Amino acid sequence: MGKRDSLPQTLDPTYTTILSTPSSTISNPTTHRKLLVLDLNGTLVFRPKRYAKSSTHAQSGSAKLRVVHPRPYMTSFCDYLFHPQTKEWLDAMVWSSAQPHSVNDMIQHSFGRHQGDLKAVWARDTLDLDPVAYNKKSATIKDLRKLWKVFPSHSAGTTLLVDDSTQKARLQPWNHLFVKEYGQAERRRDLDSLYNRTASQRPSRARTKKGNHDNLDVSDLLDNMTLSPPPIPETTLVSPSSSESVDSILLAVIGILDALKYQDNVSGWLKNGGIVRCGAEDVSSGGALIGHRWFDVVHVVDSWANRGRAALQKLNIDEVVGVVNC
Repeated sequence: MGKRDSLPQTLDPTYTTILSTPSSTISNPTTHRKLLVLDLNGTLVFRPKRYAKSSTHAQSGSAKLRVVHPRPYMTSFCDYLFHPQTKEWLDAMVWSSAQPHSVNDMIQHSFGRHQGDLKAVWARDTLDLDPVAYNKKSATIKDLRKLWKVFPSHSAGTTLLVDDSTQKARLQPWNHLFVKEYGQAERRRDLDSLYNRTASQRPSRARTKKGNHDNLDVSDLLDNMTLSPPPIPETTLVSPSSSESVDSILLAVIGILDALKYQDNVSGWLKNGGIVRCGAEDVSSGGALIGHRWFDVVHVVDSWANRGRAALQKLNIDEVVGVVNC
């Protein structure tokens, strides 16, 4: 959800009518299909300010492309989104404020073999920017009404935008799942954690000198590494200790989607505190109130991540930590 500091004074009347309707539980998710709208940079991937050393664009003279690091658990996230059982109730698309060539590159690195399963891919050229704003870093807004005109079967009752920016979602704030930005600090922390864990599991191998692993890629350390936590009953969620220090936001998003599929009004569910009220049994003791940054409340994130793990297990999907193409 996130803090709503810069909301417009008035929201669209049609939108307010839908979000003011409380969500009800449904037994068959296929009767209320959902639309998942995914941001890329900062949400699903991290792009440092350096360019790939070798790629075809350098020879062809096309625009330079930056290095792309998928967020942890991106492989499992893709496998969940495009599992046949998930696709029965969920449409997934990308909407990024980056330019088309960058969007295509990020999708190749993050969705891999699943990129053809996306319902649509929208880039900066869909944001109605003038030429000056288009070619420089400028504030943008993702007006979901544009999507609903193209996909009329969807509305505020069925749509979830996952984005690390509240500014972009200001027109439909209660359809926005605000996630923590995945950037340099988060990438470094995950890299350190995974390096230390891998090193401890391989005592016979020579240790890298302190500090030398900073420039290593996570995939170099954990290429296709999977976790095999003990079976998690659907009514009991227990975090495996092996992933405590790795960013688990995408696992949490899976858990939230697993809950939303049984709701008939996405905006109504979010507005009435669905993430906080359903995120943990004792959220009040942690000071988590409606409107707070849910991802800053550890036990709320853990609870949703554990529900995500249970959802993966139910579909027999491996919990893949490594940053690899899915």
